[in-house]
Amino acid sequence: MRHYEIMTIYSIDLSEEDAKKTSEDVKSLITSLKGEVVNQDFWGRRKFSYPINHQEEGYYDVIKFDLTGDKLDELKKKLNLMSLVIRYLVTALE
Repeated sequence: MRHYEIMTIYSIDLSEEDAKKTSEDVKSLITSLKGEVVNQDFWGRRKFSYPINHQEEGYYDVIKFDLTGDKLDELKKKLNLMSLVIRYLVTALE
């Protein structure tokens, strides 16, 4: 398994509780792919440097996890289908 970090931005249309629930959904998605969540840091509501999809703010969340490389593409495909996720960035850690 490799070590990864994912930063996700959730829609500001959600309440903070709903954003945290969406974060739990992302963590469940990782574990359903036989990954292991190591750490989570929910940053909360932050202002963007520039508008994204006509929104000025969003809820930021950072999750560190372990996952096999062949499952990473499947994770990205499923994240692309989640309408409440505005953006995400997966980074491989050393």
